[in-house]
Amino acid sequence: NLHIRTNHIYAASEDARDTGYTYVLPKNVLKKFITVADLRTQIAAYMYGISPPDNPSVKEIRCLVMPPQLGNHQGVTLPHNLPEHEYLKELEPLGWIHTQPNELPQLSPQDVTQHAAILDGNKSWDIEKSILITCSFTPGSVSLTAYKLTSTGYEWGRKNKDQSSNPQGYAPTHYEKVQMLLSDRFLGFYMVPEQGSWNYNFMGVKHNPSAKYPLKLDNPKEFYHESHRPVHFLQFAQVEEAGADGHDRDDVVS
Repeated sequence: NLHIRTNHIYAASEDARDTGYTYVLPKNVLKKFITVADLRTQIAAYMYGISPPDNPSVKEIRCLVMPPQLGNHQGVTLPHNLPEHEYLKELEPLGWIHTQPNELPQLSPQDVTQHAAILDGNKSWDIEKSILITCSFTPGSVSLTAYKLTSTGYEWGRKNKDQSSNPQGYAPTHYEKVQMLLSDRFLGFYMVPEQGSWNYNFMGVKHNPSAKYPLKLDNPKEFYHESHRPVHFLQFAQVEEAGADGHDRDDVVS
């Protein structure tokens, strides 16, 4: 299902402003992001990239970093610390991307609040350059929309404590759509946690948002991969061992 959707990817360009930066996302990292996702639980990645020497108004996204994370259908909890690695030193932070189970007509107030909090806590993020891309699972396809916060959106988001779907003061003027293109002209790469997993949805009690996470160059494992679910597979092994002692089992069905 997820693999089929990568053949039908749509990047929203209507209402995107003509001024400012244009972001170019390589298809190889986008397709990998889609295929390791889950249709209901949101996943996220930080984006890093550069401008071509001859075109400073273009931002090419070269790397997606999958930090340790814990999600649900409404949002995703990311670490308080941004990624650090020598491979990222020559790149600039360009924001983040996350999946969502449905396409929304606007940037959600939860996204405005979370994006503003990251901007507020990390001076390396520039409000004009660091964007949010929503990757929505539409029927048989995927729809992408890129947003940046306005100054009023940033001020509202960093002060907002209301996590309801319609918090007081939220307005469409808190964000703008920005231009985004998909390309196979260049390839991007992934970085994932050096130890453990990027996906803590099967071991949520172990997720520590304050922890630092050394990175390595590698592709992320899919959402339901056994490396994310060690307890499940330990239980499977114990069941198999219990049934391998040579004793017949009573048939409780007959």
